[in-house]
Amino acid sequence: MKKVVVNGWPVMAGRPFSSGSASCQTTKQAAFWAACLVVGTFPAVAFAADQTFDTASTPPEIWQPPSFDVQQWDWIQLDTGEWVKGRIKVLHEESVEIDSDHFDLISIDWEDVAYIRTGRVMSVLLDGGEVILGRLTTERGKLLVGGEPVEFPQVVGIASASPREFDLWTADVSVGLNFRSGNVEQKDLNTKVSLKRRTVKNNTKMSYTGNYSESESEQLANNHTASLSHDYRISHKWFFRPIQAEYYRDPFQNREAEWTVGFGAGYQIFDTPKLDWTVSAGPGYQRTEYVDVAPGEDRTVSTPALLLGTYYDQDITDNIDFQIDYQVTLTEEDAGRAKHDFYMALDVDLTSRLDLRLAGTWKRIESPQPDSDGITPEKDDFTATLGLALEI
Repeated sequence: MKKVVVNGWPVMAGRPFSSGSASCQTTKQAAFWAACLVVGTFPAVAFAADQTFDTASTPPEIWQPPSFDVQQWDWIQLDTGEWVKGRIKVLHEESVEIDSDHFDLISIDWEDVAYIRTGRVMSVLLDGGEVILGRLTTERGKLLVGGEPVEFPQVVGIASASPREFDLWTADVSVGLNFRSGNVEQKDLNTKVSLKRRTVKNNTKMSYTGNYSESESEQLANNHTASLSHDYRISHKWFFRPIQAEYYRDPFQNREAEWTVGFGAGYQIFDTPKLDWTVSAGPGYQRTEYVDVAPGEDRTVSTPALLLGTYYDQDITDNIDFQIDYQVTLTEEDAGRAKHDFYMALDVDLTSRLDLRLAGTWKRIESPQPDSDGITPEKDDFTATLGLALEI
């Protein structure tokens, strides 16, 4: 019997079978070569089994977004397996709204949401006034904050819980310029600066508005308004305003300096990323110093006041924003009886931060104070401005 080596394996072979056993010989030869084929290909199969391919071996349902930077993005996975990256703005009982760089602000129904995870630590205000901190996630349709379950109807508001104070502030600066030369030399400057600091419970606003106009070296307008307000949220709709203050100066309205302070409460009619509308009211105090008064009149007047106001901000389209800010101060007759301050602006996005702004202001004093010459200022002042606004 001979020893035959096939693919490194020794096999014993004997003498050929006789012609009478040809069928048996054929069967044994077929079995022999089949065994050789299996033995020869086994190492290749074993080698292939050791290889892994990420695309084929990782099921889509357990894929994770590439990074969860604490100060970066929030993620939403849809029931189709797709992921949306952005910053979560509002959690509703039936939907969640996220601001994406590509899609802008979009609303997604909860029935289409498979998974949520925020890269940022969030501050969540509950209906009872409790504030909890943690990353937002979902599990089997339940909202988890820092791993603890929270019912959607309990959520009053959410905001970033960033430890950096800078992250809590936003700013808006707009400037309008107009120069004319030739037969008439005139220059106009209109500026408005707004600062906002917002947390889950507190909302602070500061603003400055200035208008200056000069023609042939003679002033035509020179008025300035600075305001401050702070709101403390106490429920889904109601907020308390512990402080509201304003400084106003307009020599052409015979106002050398006017201070108004007060407090009050407000109601949030709408509070969504696309529509913000509030109304407020409260008592206050006003002190007015006139530039000039008629003989026998007091140059400084102090009076109680009633402060009324409304603020409206709406995203009309993805790149057009409309804003109204209207404040009314009711006082005694010798302080002007009523002062109206109306501001309206229409912004068109030029870039993600730069807007083209068409703005208008209307100021009215119901009972202006005459000066020593008996001249009474006009009740109404209007200003229209076309300029640029920068969002920071």
